[in-house]
Amino acid sequence: MELNDLFFQRYDVLYSFWLEGVWEMVPEEQLRQRPHPKVNSIVWNLWHLIRVEDAGLNRFVTDGVQVFEAGGWGEKINLPWRHHGSGMTFAEVDELSARINIPALREYSSAVVAQTRRVMAGLTQADLGATLTEAYVRKIVLDEGLGHNETEGLIANYTGWTKGKCLMNFGMTHPYQHVGEIGVIASLLGVDFD
Repeated sequence: MELNDLFFQRYDVLYSFWLEGVWEMVPEEQLRQRPHPKVNSIVWNLWHLIRVEDAGLNRFVTDGVQVFEAGGWGEKINLPWRHHGSGMTFAEVDELSARINIPALREYSSAVVAQTRRVMAGLTQADLGATLTEAYVRKIVLDEGLGHNETEGLIANYTGWTKGKCLMNFGMTHPYQHVGEIGVIASLLGVDFD
């Protein structure tokens, strides 16, 4: 089995089944709600997993340009932040949840998926063994504004990762983690996916 086949076996299910169901079946009002003081909103999870995939694959895996930057998505989705949300306070989550343009976020998600397909088309097995240096990670997290308030922790965590680990984490395991979280939040809100 080729790398692309293996990756897209799960990636396509993530976007065409799980996340498509969220976009289609959860009303906007419920996307913005936090059903408990200690959980994020569904829309925060959607934004976060999309931002992580965009930055992770386009900066850490390919050293390319983020879809977010190339498409002016900050303005379109009505958010002033370039970071991906790790370490946000619940007050910041509430602000994001209230102000984000949800239809534009869905368009941004589609643009990120299209870019991920282009990234995958250009990758080879040999590309995935390269290791991220601290200087490179620091440039992305600090200079490019990917980090929020946990910058040194992000730098320490990502330094030494291979591009293959970045691909599988940011493009696969991380989004599925948040799909599980979205499912719990939806359940707490009484959303019925049947």
